Amino acid sequence: MKVAYHFKCTEIQERYDSLFYKIVFTNLLNLNEPFISSKILIGDLITYEMIRKFDKPSDFLNYLFQTKGDNWKRILFHKTKYFIEQDIFVICFETIQKEIAEKLHASLKNEEHYLGSFEIDNAIELHWWLYCECIGPKFRILNRDINILLDTDNEEEKETAEHFKELLKGIPFKKVNTEFSNYRYSLMDDNHNFENAKRTAEWKKSTESLFTTITDEIIAKLTDTAPELTDRLWTINHTFSNAQTGEQYALAMTSCRRLFEYIVDCLFPATDEIIDGHSLKKDKYKNRLLEFAKRELKSETNIDLIVTNTVSLFDEWSKLYELSNKGVHNEVHRQECRRCIIRTILLLDDLISIKQTPFEVKVKAEKFFNDFLDDRNASR
Repeated sequence: MKVAYHFKCTEIQERYDSLFYKIVFTNLLNLNEPFISSKILIGDLITYEMIRKFDKPSDFLNYLFQTKGDNWKRILFHKTKYFIEQDIFVICFETIQKEIAEKLHASLKNEEHYLGSFEIDNAIELHWWLYCECIGPKFRILNRDINILLDTDNEEEKETAEHFKELLKGIPFKKVNTEFSNYRYSLMDDNHNFENAKRTAEWKKSTESLFTTITDEIIAKLTDTAPELTDRLWTINHTFSNAQTGEQYALAMTSCRRLFEYIVDCLFPATDEIIDGHSLKKDKYKNRLLEFAKRELKSETNIDLIVTNTVSLFDEWSKLYELSNKGVHNEVHRQECRRCIIRTILLLDDLISIKQTPFEVKVKAEKFFNDFLDDRNASR
């Protein structure tokens, strides 16, 4: 999500942008998050003209913060008056994970000049104007490296880069580099307009809703026959979210594979049968999955889709194993592992789509009966 962090700066005598870079970036790096990647827009919040369009300043603030909306917001409400009374400096992450945004806010909330943060919705014209038009991209952060964004490679821009390198001194980045933005988000960028930004924001929301629907259906249907599914999915997500090394990402991938094997065991338990020359024994997961699909559907197209997606998933697992053994950079591990998790989820969606009737309900009652027997024995 896109999140802006706000600071009051009217009373600061020194150059305030360098002060806020140091505060925000140092706190961000101190979080020691394994993966951070975002363009960063910076600048002053130009609100004077916008406030006049509202009957009351409070109406402007309510609309700015989207107080009745469901956007993520962490405003320090005892400081909201400064959005009206003082100049505000903004450091805006074009994309940041909600968990990291939350942690960064928590690390900043006791800073004297910090006013709060909230999610920016580019489908709202006020947000687009203030956080796309009035401020611009200046940095790209990638883990512990930062790039200074330059429009071109002329001498003036090179001097600008050196100036910003000075401002960033003392912040514990591993590398400070330069990168050409080629006038992205400027008047020379044909796609830099509200209509395009609105369509992008709406697409992101609809895609999020689409994936929510998929995961809801997976849980609602597959947990009937695979009661451990939720715990296993949670383990995958927890391992992935906290992974920092290739070995840890490989562990998340292994959890994906074990989840696949568990689901196949639930849908089509192993047998000694051999059908069309294919063994259906314990270790023949692909064969058993294919046989399950054949028995549920007569459509060759859908069966071919299952086969293709399964092969793709197995290839992804093999690739991750190879990366782990080669000691590849952790960023590559994370990207490949994320794709592996997504493909695993999509395969689960394939499986529920081919089931024409409800899944057999299997309730795991071992704990209930053990507790019952323990209580009965204790009462004797």
